[in-house]
Order: sequence, then C-alpha cells, then structure tokens
Amino acid sequence: MVQRLGSIGKLLIGVWLAGVTVATFVVIPPYQGLGDAGRIVIVHVPTAWVAVIAFTVSAVYSALFLRRRRPDDDAKATAAAEGGLIFTLLSTLTGMVFSQIAWGVFWNWDPRQVTILILLLIYAALFALRSAIDEPERRRRLAAVYSLFAFVTMPFLMFVAPRMAESTLHPNCAFIKGSDCDGITLQVGNVGLLGDQKVQLLGLERQGDIVVAQVKVSTPGLASEAILRPGYDLTTRSYTDRPTFPGQRFTLALESVNLERGEARINMEAPGSGLLANQRTLWVFLASNIGFTMLFVWMFLVRSQVLSLEVQIAQRKVALA
Repeated sequence: MVQRLGSIGKLLIGVWLAGVTVATFVVIPPYQGLGDAGRIVIVHVPTAWVAVIAFTVSAVYSALFLRRRRPDDDAKATAAAEGGLIFTLLSTLTGMVFSQIAWGVFWNWDPRQVTILILLLIYAALFALRSAIDEPERRRRLAAVYSLFAFVTMPFLMFVAPRMAESTLHPNCAFIKGSDCDGITLQVGNVGLLGDQKVQLLGLERQGDIVVAQVKVSTPGLASEAILRPGYDLTTRSYTDRPTFPGQRFTLALESVNLERGEARINMEAPGSGLLANQRTLWVFLASNIGFTMLFVWMFLVRSQVLSLEVQIAQRKVALA
C-alpha cells in the first residue's frame, strides 16, 4: 500500500511539474523588456525558497537528534540537507543564466551570488565532515552541531547580507512593482556606482525644454566603455529617452536635473515591472512553488528511508560480528 501511494505521488509530482513547465512557455506572457528571459523566475525563486525549507527541516532534525540520539533523526537531517544543497545549486545555476541574459555575464560577483556561493560551501563542508569521521555516533553528533551552525548563517546569507550591500546588480527594485530604486546624484565630471556599474556624468546639454546628459558607463561583461545619452523634459519634469545599457535589458533614466549646479540624478530601471501582476503568471508561479515543494518532500522521504535502512543494515552487521 505504501509503495503504491509512493508511486502515485511520484506520478502526480511529475505531471504537476510537467504542467508547470508547459505553462511557463505557453501560458505566461513575455515580460516587458526581458521577453522570454523573465520566465526563468518561475524556477529560480521557488528553488531558492525550497532550499530554505530544506535547510530548516535539516536543522530541526539535527536538534532532535542531539536531544533524543535517534539515528533516524540524523538520517532525516542528512536527507534534508542534501535536498537543500541540490535546490540551492539549482537556484544558483538559474540565476547565472538570468545574469548572462540581463547583465551580459554569467558571474559578476554580485552580493547575492557571493552569499549563495558561501552558503553552498558551508553545506558542502557538512558532507565533507561526515565523510571524514568513521565512528558513526561521533559523526552524527558533530554533523548535528555543524548543521545547526550552518542553519544560523543561512538567514543572514540569504536575506540580510545581500540587502546590506550598497553595491549590487541584483534587480531588487527594478522588478518589484511599486518600489523605487534610489539612483545617484552626480555633478558633471564626477564618478559613481549604479549597482555595480561605474557611471560618470560627462556633461549636460540643453536643447529647448529638453536636457540631454552624456553618461559614460562601464558594465560587467563589456569589452569597453560606452556613452549613453538619457533625456529629461524640463516642462513635464520627467525623463524622455532611456537608453539601454549595452548587453543588458536595463535602461538608464535621467530623473532630475539642476543646470545651475551642473548636477543630475540618474537611475537604473527595467522597461517593465510587476512580473507577477499578470494573473496567469501569478498562478503558474504559485503552482511552481507547490510543485518544487512536493518534489523536495518526495526526495526527503525516499532519501531518509534509504539512509535509515543503511543504518539498520550496518547495526545488524555489527551485531552479527
């Protein structure tokens, strides 16, 4: 009966994720300004959230093992940590694909990329620790303590550290509907950072009611620097032309101008916002979260049973010896 339910569950998960895959390319409309590249969010974000769930489950069973000393708790903690490592890797790889499309380079040492790499290394070290200790009880105890330590770092690396960084290419504000990017104010000749991109205001030229700025940008993935010319309408107090960063899908906007001081406020913007504002996109996104969560649960149950069985076999061999 249990095997039959397991087979049905596996089939259901497979059909569910297959449906999400088809819907990602058929049901969801292209994201304005990013086209088909925006579809990767349907995989990237859910895998990251499932990784958080998996590491939390691993920490819970690690704490239970330290309290009850049951090998089954250690097996479940290990299985959850393995799942978390797999989903973190999936989130990292899909993020790298999006990075190549949006910024022109797979890896740009963005704070989010750096912190998730550190998290991967921390949990990879957990399995290195387990493989380095032969005595089972000591291995389980040290692994449980280390797992709790790793879990403490996870919220900081996933949520806190990337938001503390002043310089980041990750489009926190450019993709969240209703949010505002801070932008930077420069005087003519000054250099600043917009994300991880170096920008220099070379000059401001007035053409009637329109002011055109000359901005030199140096972007990760570019072989050379480029000059962009965003515009600003003094009458309507709004930007006009928004040139696109070379090799990217983001635009450079001129938000305000002070000609007397030779000063301008520039910002990085996405051509569109509210990726999940579309109802079809939102439902597919939610279905993806559910599907990947079910996949983790199935992986966790199967893997923990295998590990528990290995422990039982090892204990019988010791008893027979």
